[in-house]
Amino acid sequence: MLSILTLPIIELIVVGALAGLVGCVALLNRQIFFAEAITHATFPGAVLGVIIGAAFGLNQAQLSLALFAGALLMCWPIGALFSLSRVGTSQSAAGLVLTTGFALGYFLNKLCAPLPIKVESFLVGSVLTVTAVDVLLAVVLLAIVLVVLAGGWRRLVFYAFDPAGFAVAHKRHLAQGLISGLIVLSLVALIPAVGTILSIALLAAPAATAAVFATRPSTLFLTAPLLGVAIGLGGLAVAVACHLSAGGCIGLVAAMVFAAAKLASLAGLGRG
Repeated sequence: MLSILTLPIIELIVVGALAGLVGCVALLNRQIFFAEAITHATFPGAVLGVIIGAAFGLNQAQLSLALFAGALLMCWPIGALFSLSRVGTSQSAAGLVLTTGFALGYFLNKLCAPLPIKVESFLVGSVLTVTAVDVLLAVVLLAIVLVVLAGGWRRLVFYAFDPAGFAVAHKRHLAQGLISGLIVLSLVALIPAVGTILSIALLAAPAATAAVFATRPSTLFLTAPLLGVAIGLGGLAVAVACHLSAGGCIGLVAAMVFAAAKLASLAGLGRG
């Protein structure tokens, strides 16, 4: 049993830490709704990557690379809908991204059925079947995020709390582009473990839970990755013990952890 769970455990440790770190950036900069919309943009990209990979006769490991590449590339044109602010508010743009991404993903899946990877794997993930390639790509993306945050997390926090002051000495569009890029990369990395729909739970819950008790940004950035790992492994443990979907259990554990933190806060146990 342990040999079967080795790769899933490593995958959840890596993506849990990744989601916790990037979730802090998204939370502080009020980008959770943007992240939710982008999760749906990854869906058609992942499907298209697998379609193209299957057409070239790629094996399972190579299809994982194609899935990553397709999901990443599709995020940019669909995410660009947010720039169409002239047609309405950011909420309406997010609605366009949500519906367009989901509709396009299902259309491509039905058009090119059957695919070597089931659509359920795109939506809720399949962490028990992750490959070494999935884990390696997640490790690489985590390393990139760690390097970026090590050199610039203070500036990103400054941008989150005082955009006008930040603009005096720095370029706001570069900071926003960096934040969007980190969110996109982390969501793509989460697809094999928790899919496109449930990835927002692992991205948002650790940071939101840590924010209940954290009194400073540095504490938030240290606590959220640990919570992300705990949520991922806790969900996997429940799934294995109860013979349930790992992705669904991870999503439920994320919700329960956040709910427990909010209840503790209401009981006066949160930050002072």
